[in-house]
Amino acid sequence: MRPRDWRKTKDWRKTNMRLSATGFVTATLALCAGGLASCASSGPVGGTSVTTVDNASSATLDARLVKGYGKILVTSSGRTLYMLSVDPPGGSNCIGSCAIVWPALTAGGKTIKAGPGTDPTLVSSFKRSDGVRQVLYNKHALYTFEQDTSPGMLSGQGVTTYGGVWWVVSATGKAVTGQ
Repeated sequence: MRPRDWRKTKDWRKTNMRLSATGFVTATLALCAGGLASCASSGPVGGTSVTTVDNASSATLDARLVKGYGKILVTSSGRTLYMLSVDPPGGSNCIGSCAIVWPALTAGGKTIKAGPGTDPTLVSSFKRSDGVRQVLYNKHALYTFEQDTSPGMLSGQGVTTYGGVWWVVSATGKAVTGQ
């Protein structure tokens, strides 16, 4: 018995479209997988800012004294702020999947407020390629960490990923590399 020729069935268009869609998805996934490493290290282009942490869009910087770290930067709700060691001054290399795990602290068109313990002269922002303004402190792009699920957590300190090391930021605008 011969196999049935799918082109002669009345649903041949649906089958053809399913095959085309499958090929498209497979090709897209292959391109994304192959390009993921280059996306994370493609330079200071900004990329997509995906904010998955509710308080990551807070435009107020505060400083909190943390034993062993000194005064570090936090959001107005107490979430720890980090910098990526390989970011260029005034820019960000954290794009794509990096921006999901490490959401950028964004200004959202508001004035960025420097709270108690921070230096207002060190606060600025830059426009990412997606049009969102990311907050800078002493020219370091600021991020929260997806795994810091409550205020005061420091789960991202010293994590090596996305081509660099993640450090909490001191109120003086430097990376806190201890702990």
